[in-house]
Amino acid sequence: MVIVSQEPGHWLRPQGEGAPAKLISLALGQGTAEEVRKANPLSKVLQILGPFDPSASRVYWTHALKCVPVNGDRDVNKEWRKAATKCREHFINELKMLGKDELNLLAFGKYALELCLNVLDGQDMDQELSIGDFIQSEKLPLVYKYRFKDGSVKNVRLYVFTNPSAEVVKVMKSGGKMTSDEVQALEVKRIKCLL
Repeated sequence: MVIVSQEPGHWLRPQGEGAPAKLISLALGQGTAEEVRKANPLSKVLQILGPFDPSASRVYWTHALKCVPVNGDRDVNKEWRKAATKCREHFINELKMLGKDELNLLAFGKYALELCLNVLDGQDMDQELSIGDFIQSEKLPLVYKYRFKDGSVKNVRLYVFTNPSAEVVKVMKSGGKMTSDEVQALEVKRIKCLL
């Protein structure tokens, strides 16, 4: 299982070299609810998987953006296309080294989804993608056969989740469609069956 989220977390910057240890402790279920909430998407990951050790378990957590923005998300918004194209090759290398012939990817948020779709399907980066609309219009998980430059192939299932931040707009029921939360509840059940 590979989790892809936006970036390593601006809020962890003051932790310096202690940031990875802090994230591991939170993933193991240690820390306050407020710390877990601030470590988006950790709150959703814990809801799906329960406590886990990201340094030693079957769960690999990576980020679409490989650097911590200096001033927070505004830097990401301004520089996403340029930053993501530089991070793309690192992400492909991670996919190559993980698992055997099959991978399950969980993309949290717009940037993670855009990177995954760019790598797996050749879609444009920074396409002003609405995750709520995307979840409504696509049958999830998306299934891809990804061919690496050396000719090796992996089957990839891509699950899409909204980032659990307050900025995400909910998709309301209209015309018989489910809300994003309802679609994601179904996806959580499918993912739990894989574990």
